Formats: sequence, structure tokens, C-alpha cells
Amino acid sequence: MTKREQRALTLGFITLSDTLHRTENALQHGSIQDALDQLQQTQHVVAAMHPAEMDVTQAADALEVSPPTVRAWARRGLMEVIRERPMTLAFPSVIGLRDRLQRLRETATNEKRWQSLLAAAADQREFAQDGAREGLADALAGNTEPLTQR
Repeated sequence: MTKREQRALTLGFITLSDTLHRTENALQHGSIQDALDQLQQTQHVVAAMHPAEMDVTQAADALEVSPPTVRAWARRGLMEVIRERPMTLAFPSVIGLRDRLQRLRETATNEKRWQSLLAAAADQREFAQDGAREGLADALAGNTEPLTQR
């Protein structure tokens, strides 16, 4: 990193710290619109600070997946490849994929919960049928009869 790049990065961090502090103050004083304005400014600062590219390991960390998964996804076109060897990816494409992955992960979690609730409801319907409670009580007590082949 050159001295010029280091100075620009340091200035970016100072600006970022200032805007986050102003956001915190706005929230403490109940000014939601001011806080939103400060967060928007923070997004601009971060956008100006981000690197143009990321290596596979950095992308894997950002996406919370393994480097081989990053390479496979890049070959499928899910991220913009800047250079093949060593593979380097466009920062905005990695962040965009990270945002889509987060939404998918949230959906999958909710979908699992939904499926679990549906299964529990189905179990309750089955359990409500005539004889189901008695049959379960007999099975738990060991009062079962072996099945025989005909």
C-alpha cells in the first residue's frame, strides 16, 4: 500500500467514525431522519473506501463459505472475476452475493421453522385420532404384539 493510499484509508476511517458518532447522537436524541441521513453518508464513505477487488480467501470470509465454494461460484458467474490466476473477484459483486446469501439464509431458517410447525401440526392431528393416545400409551408401556407375516 502506498503512502497516498494509506492516507486516504486513514481519512476514510476518521470520516466513518465521525458519521457513526453523529448517527449515535441522532438516535439518542430521537431524530430518526437525522440518523438515517448519517447512515446514508456512512454508506457513501464505506463505498469510497472499499477495495476494487478481493482474493478468494477474503471472499470466502465475507460469504462465510470455503474458498473452493467461492471458486466454483465464480466459475458459474455468480461473482465478477477480475483475474483468473490467482483468482481475484470484484468487490461489489462479492458484497452483492453476500447480501443475496443473507436473504436466502434467513428464508431457509424460516422455511425450516415453517416445515417444523407443519410437521408438529400434522402430528397433533394424527394424535387426535381415535385410539392414537391409547396406542401410544400401550407402546410406551411395552404392551405390543409382534407383527407376523401371513
